[in-house]
Amino acid sequence: MNLGFALFNYFPYGGLERDMLTFARVCQGRGHDITIYTGEWQGDKPEDIRLIQFELHAYSNHARANEFAVRLQQARDPKHHAMVGFNKMPGLDVYYAADVCYAEKAFEERNIFYRMTPRCRTYLALEKSVFGCDSKTEIMMISKAQIDVYRRYYQTPHERLHLLPPGINRERIMPSNYDEMRPKLRAHYGLKDTDYLMICVGSDFQRKGVDRALRGMAALREPLRDHVKLWVAGRDNDKPFRALARKLGIETQVSFLGARDDVAQLLWSADAFLHLAYSENTGTVLLEGMVAGLPVIATDVCGYAHYIVDNEMGCVLGGAVTPNQVAEAMTHVLKEKRSVWHERSRLFSDKADIFSMPQHAADLIEQVASH
Repeated sequence: MNLGFALFNYFPYGGLERDMLTFARVCQGRGHDITIYTGEWQGDKPEDIRLIQFELHAYSNHARANEFAVRLQQARDPKHHAMVGFNKMPGLDVYYAADVCYAEKAFEERNIFYRMTPRCRTYLALEKSVFGCDSKTEIMMISKAQIDVYRRYYQTPHERLHLLPPGINRERIMPSNYDEMRPKLRAHYGLKDTDYLMICVGSDFQRKGVDRALRGMAALREPLRDHVKLWVAGRDNDKPFRALARKLGIETQVSFLGARDDVAQLLWSADAFLHLAYSENTGTVLLEGMVAGLPVIATDVCGYAHYIVDNEMGCVLGGAVTPNQVAEAMTHVLKEKRSVWHERSRLFSDKADIFSMPQHAADLIEQVASH
């Protein structure tokens, strides 16, 4: 089969981008021809996949997204048996719903004046083109909670919504020689035996709750507080968060690492994983932290937070999360023996269906393309 994949822009360290390329590779491995359409591509380009990059002229993000959608329909190869989209736009045969519902944000979090702006009207129209009752797009969902949200705003027929299992990278799993590797990794990163390393991974620091992590760390009691470090890996403007760390008196214990390609090694060096998000569709990074042997502290807005509770792999915080609550959770997970987390991590990695998303996605794409 001949398949098109559409992604507004590609950033090599993003979760959505990683999923897109993984799905493309799985489909390619099944013998299908793949063409990727994008408006921007950062990083190395795949040499064995056809890549078409549009030159977009609009200035604002919403105008560029709309321009990309128009250009895609104009440039779509008639040989494609299906077009698979990773951003909301008309004309898709299959859409991968990794983003939260924009209508919920517009109607629950913003006022009527915001809903009158060109930005809001554009994004609502693009979303409706996928989820509206008149659309024919088959939709790959990754969160049961989001299915209910989208149906509330768009009355999307159930039969068009397909729930996928998680699909994390097996390379995040603790290696068999973990006990031998960990001291070497920590020495490589300049960590002392007495250091407790907590780590956050992901871009969009405000939405991911980096401020909550900083305030929670500052609320720790001594002497634990003096031995804790927080590393933040991801791409975003870190200046406001550096300023907050300085204000809280923990600046020397906090490092912003930028985008990294050694995330697995960072996880294996750490003692706890933090994801105190304000909003999050699923939170695949929670599972990556868990299989890496780390206790995870997360908020209950994350679609995958139940895995933490079900497998006793950390703490899930709800409601108005306070610095003291975060500090208590940090103290709990850091004081527990690492061997406890490692044993639970291995059991979780062995029994949970958390790796098969790409295969299920490829099955659905093939099913749609064959009709």
